[in-house]
Amino acid sequence: MSNKDHHTNHKLDQNSIETQRRLLDTYRHSLKLLALQASSFKEEVDEQKALIERIRSSLSWRLTLPVRILGYIVKGKLFQKYPLKIVKKRFIEIYKVDGYQGVYDKLTLRFPVIDRISQRILFANKQTKNSKGPQKDIFLDKLDIIYDYQFAKNIVDSDSLLILIIAEVTLPQCYKYRVQQKAEHLERLGWVVKIVDWREQKTALSLLQICRDVIFYRVPAFPNVVEQIIEAKRLGLSPWWEVDDLIVDKERYAECGFMEELSVEEKDLLFFGADLFRKTMLSCDRAIASTTALAEVMQQAGLSVVHVIENALDRDTLRIAERLNLSKKNNDFPIQRKTGEIVIVYGSGTNTHNADFLIVSQGILQALKQEPMLRLWIVGELDLSLEFQAVIHQIRYIPPQSYERYLEILSEADIAIAPLEAILFNDAKSNIKYLEASILKIASVCSPRQAFRETIQDYQNGLLADTTEAWTEKLLLLARDAELRTSIGQQAYENVTAYYAPESITTRQVKPVFGQPEQDVIVSKKLKILVVNIYYDPYSFGGATFVAEEMARRLHQKEDVEVTIFTSRPVKDTQRGLCKYERHGSIIYSVDLAPQVHAAQKFDNIEVIEPFEMVLDTVKPDVVHFHAIQNMGLQMLFACQSKQIPYVITLHDSWWLCNRQFMVRSNGKYCFQNKIDLKICQGCEPQERYLTERMIMMQQGLQGASLLLSPSETHRQLYIMNDANPLQIKVNRNGIMRPKKTRPMRPENTPIRFGFVAGDEVIKGALLIQNTFKSLSRSDWELKIIDSKVHMGYEPINVQSWKAKGKIVTIPPYDDEGKDDFFYGIDVLLFPSQWKESYGMTVREALLRDVWVICSHPGGQSEDVVDGVNGNYISLTGDQVELQNVIEKLLDNASLFDHYKNPHKEHIATLEEQADELLGYYRQVSEAVE
Repeated sequence: MSNKDHHTNHKLDQNSIETQRRLLDTYRHSLKLLALQASSFKEEVDEQKALIERIRSSLSWRLTLPVRILGYIVKGKLFQKYPLKIVKKRFIEIYKVDGYQGVYDKLTLRFPVIDRISQRILFANKQTKNSKGPQKDIFLDKLDIIYDYQFAKNIVDSDSLLILIIAEVTLPQCYKYRVQQKAEHLERLGWVVKIVDWREQKTALSLLQICRDVIFYRVPAFPNVVEQIIEAKRLGLSPWWEVDDLIVDKERYAECGFMEELSVEEKDLLFFGADLFRKTMLSCDRAIASTTALAEVMQQAGLSVVHVIENALDRDTLRIAERLNLSKKNNDFPIQRKTGEIVIVYGSGTNTHNADFLIVSQGILQALKQEPMLRLWIVGELDLSLEFQAVIHQIRYIPPQSYERYLEILSEADIAIAPLEAILFNDAKSNIKYLEASILKIASVCSPRQAFRETIQDYQNGLLADTTEAWTEKLLLLARDAELRTSIGQQAYENVTAYYAPESITTRQVKPVFGQPEQDVIVSKKLKILVVNIYYDPYSFGGATFVAEEMARRLHQKEDVEVTIFTSRPVKDTQRGLCKYERHGSIIYSVDLAPQVHAAQKFDNIEVIEPFEMVLDTVKPDVVHFHAIQNMGLQMLFACQSKQIPYVITLHDSWWLCNRQFMVRSNGKYCFQNKIDLKICQGCEPQERYLTERMIMMQQGLQGASLLLSPSETHRQLYIMNDANPLQIKVNRNGIMRPKKTRPMRPENTPIRFGFVAGDEVIKGALLIQNTFKSLSRSDWELKIIDSKVHMGYEPINVQSWKAKGKIVTIPPYDDEGKDDFFYGIDVLLFPSQWKESYGMTVREALLRDVWVICSHPGGQSEDVVDGVNGNYISLTGDQVELQNVIEKLLDNASLFDHYKNPHKEHIATLEEQADELLGYYRQVSEAVE
């Protein structure tokens, strides 16, 4: 192959890779859209379900149930179209075949309320037996720990560049001048800006967790907005209130002329809105006004910090103006008009400006009468008095237009006008109409309200008129002096493009308020790690969570390491999205996960994509470490791949290989596969039709990792047999907390004390233990069972039903402080797990405390157990006879435990050793990327 051919093929390969990358990005964006659609549909369904449930649970619905049934009976029909006599005959037939249960099933099928009532009765009975209450309520109680965590005020997250604007987005002009322009100013300074409709509660609450500042623009104090402000303050933010109209003062509203045209109901609604806006304003710590007059009103209302950021020009306006000015220069007018006509344009918008126009109407009418070539174009709604019939041929109505189309019409004008009543409400208004005319080099005549007085120099860059005579005089002056119109229009253009240019306002008014990232943000030199786990304090559950928490705590304490957490929490009422809190110095971002609709969501949960990417963009981690992520899913890994962020995976179990997580079949028996065969898996779960896709996605996730970590060599070998690169997967043994107390002497004449920590978990061997101890014919033993679910609201394990000869007691779960006491109260730990554990932390905790261990073998759980020296092996087959023989031999040799010491404790890793080794791996991964 020639060099030219080789170069061509290489170029084709590169193009192919780039094409695939673009396709992948396209698919990811499509996936995000699907996630948003699914989320939207789910919210609608949830709202409908909640509405239906409220109706069905209402007193009126329950009271009218007999009436509805009676209605059916009166019509002779209770079951759709069937007469009662046919129904009765059918029930008798069902009873003869299926008895009362069959009749009940048919009734509940037709009337689900019967089944709900029955279930409530059963549930109530169960509650009386179980004073601990339902699992769900106890689990949700911990949410208050998260939602009530208070961050210190004004302690800004220096890593975040996000400024959030929660806004009213349905008013086009307001949105353009106050929201979009603000975003442009801030982005020009280097900030990242997100705009969200105040009605989008989940999005607003989520973005609050990752922003450094928040602006509430023109939003009423409805309950969800109040919640947003409270949340902002919980996060230590000092929220801004922003508005560009005096809508917070009922007295000033009442002065407006347009109020006379409103009904009582409309006035009440307007005043009600004013109260809501005022409440929002006073709930915020500081404010932004569009004019000095508005700022003074805010300060008088009680806000001590108020800044003025004026409405200005923006990229969109400048782009349109440049095109229109060029068209005007070339005499390319979209709207044809007769030669010699002088056009006045008034952008009224809505008929609320009737009162403003009324104060100048006589002046304009006289100008029209005195100058036949004068024309008045009204863009929008405006009610003219009958007197204007005399000049109706000089008036043209144009319907409301888009912003760009309005500017096109305005560009055809010779004169623009901005009449406003002489009231404080209008003094608080900005001079937008003047800006829009001036950027098109149109001369303006305006009422002398404050913002116009501050900008216009009479006869130089505009004209001010405050009486009928002045309006007539100045309109005629401009109409009859083309040179003056051109001069004033040109001067106005030069003034506004200088003072109101986007860059000018950004520098003079926005930068002093918000600063710049280059000046305020200090780039951290710490190694930044993002730890991801399905559970995290206060929802600590399982061995993987223990490892994730302990490693995060220890590493975060190091001066050159910063650890952030991404985890999940249960849903309470409705989903809130992201929520930030703190534990042991680390920031934790949790997302509430809704129950899965489909089993595939356990590994492909598209709802996680958006919040996870929010956190990625905020934290900017050097390395992401994934622990147990079932229910959160693989999309997080693909997000890291897309953003080229290296990630590490700890393989805590077989979830990456087995849809059932522990390679235990539906019959409770271990699978015993080494190299996974999907045909066997499909036979185990015939109803799950996604196993092939799952395996492909899992492999993509594993192959994209910079490093795979296994808690044990046994577990590492399992993954190597399933195509993991041996060079990519390392062992990082779980560290064990050392005892805080010394083991006491074993009491004399004490029977052998066995312990089991997994409650009634069958996969951990609970059923095997139950059957074994029930079969023992001797009573010289004691069994202590940790009832691991009793604190979660489940009923206690009923050991009385075992009718065993020895003593059996259940005790609640221990914490770190009670761990030594539990292990020092037993002689033998039972760990007959029914699968090849990845590690087995409880085994190591027992071995460290001189407790003999009976454990299944092979598996990671048995790697530190030496058979016959510090424990005994039993097979994974769950053989009762084998376990019983081992136990009886120990019972026959009870003196072994009088002075027993484990001779192999030094091989067990400490938490500190694991953390140091893990940090070394992080640095290797980070440096490899650099």
